[in-house]
Amino acid sequence: MVVAAQKAVRVRQCEETIRPPLPAGRPGRKDVPDEVREAAKRTAFVARFIVLREGRRSRAHRLIEAMTWEEETTAAELYKKFRDAFIENGDKLGPVDRDLKRALEHASCSADYFVEQYADRTTLSFREALEDYERSNRLLFGDDPHDVPRSGGWRLPSDPK
Repeated sequence: MVVAAQKAVRVRQCEETIRPPLPAGRPGRKDVPDEVREAAKRTAFVARFIVLREGRRSRAHRLIEAMTWEEETTAAELYKKFRDAFIENGDKLGPVDRDLKRALEHASCSADYFVEQYADRTTLSFREALEDYERSNRLLFGDDPHDVPRSGGWRLPSDPK
């Protein structure tokens, strides 16, 4: 009985992560210009990628942390740039491709529902996205680093005081 319930939960979770974007005019999808939607999708992609890779360490992370992009850059273009950093570093691509794919799928779905929130948080560099992520973590977990889950994969240079 417990195994069947666990399996049902896993199936439901998979269905939620694979759900395609809603077409225009349906609940959850807002009418916004394509540029705003793409910026929101890019922001959602970067935010989810940060979360998925947070507990992992790689020299490729240092390359990605230094990246910047233009306002017109799409989530798909960032996907390629991030993947190229892992290739350049010689990382195994299996886990990287899985995380990149998950982040892009998440972005496609969540940007439809939260387009205004993501559009308000757009950044033009990975460092800015990390700073936004850190602010969110402080709001959620407080200032105690022991309360923050899976830290260590990304690094923000410490501010000189």
